[in-house]
Amino acid sequence: MATSTRSFLIELYEEYLEEASFLYEQRKTLFVNPEITWRKIGEFEERLEAHIDGLVVGDKLALEVCKRHAAEGDFGELFAATSVFCRQDQRDFVLAAFDQLDPEDAPKAGAIADALKYELPDAWIRDFLTLLESGQPKLAPILARAFGYRRLEAGPQLLKAMKRCTPSALPQLVWALGRSGYEQAKAPLFDYLQSEDEPVRSAAALALMRLGEPRAVQYCLDKAQSSVWPILPLGMAGGRDTLAMLTELAKRSDGADCLIALGLLGDPANVPFLINRLEQPESAASAAMALQCLTGAERHETVFIPDEMEEDELFESEREDLKQGKQPTRGDGRPFGSTVTRLSQEPAAWNQWWRENGDRFSPGIRYRGGGPISPVRLVGMLRAAGTPHRLRECCSEELVTRYGQDFGLEVDAPVVRQLGQLAEAEAWTGSNSGRFREGAWYFAGYARD
Repeated sequence: MATSTRSFLIELYEEYLEEASFLYEQRKTLFVNPEITWRKIGEFEERLEAHIDGLVVGDKLALEVCKRHAAEGDFGELFAATSVFCRQDQRDFVLAAFDQLDPEDAPKAGAIADALKYELPDAWIRDFLTLLESGQPKLAPILARAFGYRRLEAGPQLLKAMKRCTPSALPQLVWALGRSGYEQAKAPLFDYLQSEDEPVRSAAALALMRLGEPRAVQYCLDKAQSSVWPILPLGMAGGRDTLAMLTELAKRSDGADCLIALGLLGDPANVPFLINRLEQPESAASAAMALQCLTGAERHETVFIPDEMEEDELFESEREDLKQGKQPTRGDGRPFGSTVTRLSQEPAAWNQWWRENGDRFSPGIRYRGGGPISPVRLVGMLRAAGTPHRLRECCSEELVTRYGQDFGLEVDAPVVRQLGQLAEAEAWTGSNSGRFREGAWYFAGYARD
């Protein structure tokens, strides 16, 4: 029980931090929850903002509490504390958080990066560019993420940091270069495209495609027969030759990336094949997402998903039942698990829909969300509440790789920020309605066969 105003306020600010930590962690899980729309996440963000704002209003005493919890608390508290430090212009407190950070602690590194993505003060940019250039293992990937997210001019500093940083930091720096718009980065990025590290190659491929480098598409085509990493970038930037190659490759493999890439490429001739892949449990979810991407059919189903059971977490009697094929149940006899609504994975439902609607799709035309693909279609899918997070990621990339337009949109950004960027994108599509032919192939803003 608080015995003074000061102790009461300390308890209050600690409660704010605890609740902010919970909301921050929960928000990150919602992106992969099929029943939570991206706009619904905005409600959690409003609650998170209220707690951070309360800490900002708390001024010096709240700063003391934040400083202590930044060092001793969990990653969610570190996010909230770093956000407060930025808003209160406490640069030294952020640098202290850097010093205390274990570079192997990915959740805490991600928390600081997220805070800087959203809150980095303009007055700190010059000094933080110098820190980025140093390539320090703890700082480089965090600062690269923040600068790339904000689309700040950091190309020269990123290139210098890439020569000095540890290999584990390279994917983040390469990702940021792809968002920098720095033309001089193409040659070094092409070297990283041939890296032995698969995450570096994948990041370099997408970075080069965002910068409009056609050689990256051809390089990925050459490698896609023997590697998985080029497939999704090809789905977001490849042409008709990519369609032919990935269609053949998908028939010989069951990889999720290949199915989603076929959905992105949008050839209606692949719909029966994708429906057939719904019958294979390991590929059903990806095939359903690809079908939704191409057709916009909005086929959903409500199903019970049993929990995966670890034997060492069960009682002896439950382990015996499991060996005999009996699933453990709750006290009321119901099995462990949850009922969810998801994109339909039922082949019969999709076959019926295709029989009723297939004649709306013309051969040789690329489709997205049920209509010929265009910038308007991409922005529409980004705005639609029910578009899965992974498809929203791909659509945001395609606005850049296909049509050469970067509105700074990141699909993990706060909802309010995304809505503003989508309004800007819609205004652009309206003023460029006659520039791009619907259903055609484009790369870097130019038509291609």
